[in-house]
Amino acid sequence: MADTERDKLRARITEVDEELQAATTLSPAAARAKELLEEKQAALSALVERRDREIKDAVEQFERQRDSYVDRVKSARETGDLASVQRNEEGLNKLTNPRLKKEAEFAPKLAELEPAVAAARTEYERLRQDSPPMTLQDKQRLEARRNDLEKLYDGTAADWDRKLDEARTALAAAQEVATRKSETLAKNQQRQEAIATELSRLETERLPVARNDQIRRLAARWYGQKPEDVTDAQAGTVSTIWFASLAFIAALAGPITAMVALALQRIGAQPEVQRDSKLSRLLRRMLLRWRWRRVRKVLVQVPFDRQVEKRVEVPVEVEKVVKEILYVPILTDDPEALRRALDRELPPEVIDVVKVSAKGQYDQLEKDLEGELKLDLDQPATRAKRGGRRARTT
Repeated sequence: MADTERDKLRARITEVDEELQAATTLSPAAARAKELLEEKQAALSALVERRDREIKDAVEQFERQRDSYVDRVKSARETGDLASVQRNEEGLNKLTNPRLKKEAEFAPKLAELEPAVAAARTEYERLRQDSPPMTLQDKQRLEARRNDLEKLYDGTAADWDRKLDEARTALAAAQEVATRKSETLAKNQQRQEAIATELSRLETERLPVARNDQIRRLAARWYGQKPEDVTDAQAGTVSTIWFASLAFIAALAGPITAMVALALQRIGAQPEVQRDSKLSRLLRRMLLRWRWRRVRKVLVQVPFDRQVEKRVEVPVEVEKVVKEILYVPILTDDPEALRRALDRELPPEVIDVVKVSAKGQYDQLEKDLEGELKLDLDQPATRAKRGGRRARTT
């Protein structure tokens, strides 16, 4: 701000110097041309300033968007999200620098103002050269104007120097205050950490004391809180009620004891009378019923899985051997000789079954064989079968 103000005053002083060097007095037409030139230069300067400001804002926004995309791409690569990386890279590639677009947007206006400014300057220079020579009064007036501008410049410069000195002093004081504040904050932080450590230690010591305190435990049960969370006011209320109750009970202990003793003496002085009231019988019946319910045994059947061996009798078919009598006629008149021959050739278990008889003894032989068959059926099936087969063979 100080440099801008100084530059403006220096430009005005330079204009006065140029007029003094030209040794001419501006005509009314030259003065109007000068004013027109100043207006066009101010318009051109404002347009250029606006262009630069918009370009700066657009470029800063473009850079913020670019940095945002770059950060997102970096984070996505660190996490391994390839889809986000590709999407952010596509968005980053679509970004374009707006500087060229803004310059192209202001280019037609600048192309319109710059030739107008050049033409106004040319017209002013021509009219200034055609102006009449400067008189002594005009020269004195310009010199007085230049002196005023010089004084104004010096005053403005001194004012800005004073403001800058004040700003530097205020900055130094602010920096010193900030430094002291930083030191104070550091000390306060250390003190806060020490206080927090002490509070943690005291809280650790307070917890077991509060949990073992009978008053706080009663207050916690009454208010529905933890013993360590009970406040001093709550503990004070419960302690007042508790000790007042104990004092009341202690005060009544003596009179009640005396009353009970007198009642016992009076009962002892009265004759013993067996009285069985309805209330006592009712209480006794209720107690007995309750005791019977408590001690009675109830059989409960509990199902459980077990393996049971089941034996099933399967009928077995027994082969029955039916013996038959086979008559083998042999032409001999000596049954004993036949018997000896059969004893030599037949097995022992068959010899007992085979009967030898002579003709005329058929009935007796048949009866003997029927008796043998009955006896053989009582023996095992295999033996009877084998004997029967041998008998049939014979």
